[in-house]
Amino acid sequence: MKIIADDRPNPSQKPPKRRKKLATDLESPIFSLPALAVIVVGVFVPMAVLIVYSLWPTVDQEVVREWTFTNYLRFFESKVYWGTLLRSLLFASLASALTVILTFPFAYFVALKVQPERRLIWVLIAVVPFFTSYLIRVFAWMTLLGDTGLLNQGLMYAGIIESPLWLLGLNSSGIVLTFVYLLFPLAFLTAYIALERTNPTILEAAADLGARPWQGLIYVTLPVARTGIMGGFVFSTITILGDYVTPQLIGGTDGYLYSNIIQRQFGSSVQWGFGSALALILLVIVFVLLLVLRQVTGGAAQVGTFSRQFNPSSSPVLKAYAIAFLAFLYTPIGLLLVLALNDNTSIGFPFNGVTLRWFAAILSDPLLLESLRNSLIVAFASVSISVVLGTVAAVQLARSCGQWRQASLAIISVPLFLPPMLLGLAIIIGLNALGIERGLWTIITGHTILWLPVVTLLVLIRLEGLDPNLELAAMDLGAPPVTALVRVSVPQALPGIVAAALISFALSMDEFILTALVTGADSTLPLYIFGQLRFNVTPAVVALSVTLLLVSFALLVMGALLATRGKGGPPVPAPNAIQNVSQ
Repeated sequence: MKIIADDRPNPSQKPPKRRKKLATDLESPIFSLPALAVIVVGVFVPMAVLIVYSLWPTVDQEVVREWTFTNYLRFFESKVYWGTLLRSLLFASLASALTVILTFPFAYFVALKVQPERRLIWVLIAVVPFFTSYLIRVFAWMTLLGDTGLLNQGLMYAGIIESPLWLLGLNSSGIVLTFVYLLFPLAFLTAYIALERTNPTILEAAADLGARPWQGLIYVTLPVARTGIMGGFVFSTITILGDYVTPQLIGGTDGYLYSNIIQRQFGSSVQWGFGSALALILLVIVFVLLLVLRQVTGGAAQVGTFSRQFNPSSSPVLKAYAIAFLAFLYTPIGLLLVLALNDNTSIGFPFNGVTLRWFAAILSDPLLLESLRNSLIVAFASVSISVVLGTVAAVQLARSCGQWRQASLAIISVPLFLPPMLLGLAIIIGLNALGIERGLWTIITGHTILWLPVVTLLVLIRLEGLDPNLELAAMDLGAPPVTALVRVSVPQALPGIVAAALISFALSMDEFILTALVTGADSTLPLYIFGQLRFNVTPAVVALSVTLLLVSFALLVMGALLATRGKGGPPVPAPNAIQNVSQ
């Protein structure tokens, strides 16, 4: 009888020591250090310089290096400044509260009334507008609001009103309406994530015990959704406080908020020291809001997990509200498309027929083409850097745990919680302190800082779903750690990497607030559009806006679909594929 030796490892035996060593190779903090360095140098160091500048006075448009609290005393001594801050806080709170309240029924419907396999479609339809150009969405409301806006003119033409309504004007009321529209998707997403934890069987049990629908809402649903509701309110408030463009375009002189005062100190007033103090005061308010959010939601009740259950009972009222919600989101965008196709030399109605000449006119503007070229350069450069550094950092973070992981994630995520205006001001202050001229490279730097957290978190989510034993098996067969990463893990995580790249590219092409602050003499596409909106709005600008929206929609939808692809479990490579990695 011939005996054949079995070289397969005995499961009862301990794994070789080499396996443990190889596992730690990809857990080395050196993988996440480049991404951390970018955030520290690009955010924390400029913020430190911003603090220093806030303690130096500005004399004859020059920063004097003398330590003083004059800038802060000037803020508290003048009612114009602290009064504007209080008014801006109340204004932002009102707009955020309206947004959260109006969004909650739609989030409730999608989270509890829509079948789980259909929820992704609803979520994508609701969220995608938030990631498209906010500047173009503001422009859509510029065409709707005002005495000569389409809303007032349409109501007057229909005989419903005799004169324009103040509520639909280019004033503080119009700013609130615009902000509610801009922030709807954000508030929906935070509420939806929290509401999906609600187990419908608990609501049914409460009803069986005699609880009325409103009691189930107050005592069961709202405690679970508290985190999402407060998150939507806080993040909406922070977004409004850091936006100096929407008030300027929609409200005119009535839209002068605290962010506009800060922006002016670094513009026409050239009061960098005082502007730094105003910016730091806003930064303190942002951190206070985040601390309040953490404190309020820290003990939020968790009723169930993501059970994927839903309540099959029909809700015609909620469904009608959901349809109206989506109509509210997409009607301004659809209106822009109609105006771009209108064969009319002025923006508006009557509709004189369909034409594509406004789209053709885009290619005849040399300044527009130069701005497009600059935007593409910035997007490709910043996204490429972010994808490389973010993916490498995500590799290490997906395999580590403990305080290093928590601290690294906290540092990398900081730009997500800062208004882009504050980040842009910190960057230009840092460049000014070093005597460095601004240019296209500063826009690339700013965009890299913005998109690096997005890429890192998206890739991290994908990598955490992979089986680390596949890499270990490849390394046990002789593959170096980097080779095992590139040949085994990266192909499986590729959908997440591509999704992060597409989403970041779309965001980069549309980013305006930070770009307008850190740019030098170079113009990008959003800067070009902003200049046209302020001085010369033509049908060609509408056509350009529609083109950007359609491209952004396509990129974001593809990115979202790729990011959710294969969530049921990553594909497992065949054994011979693992062996080939070692070659």
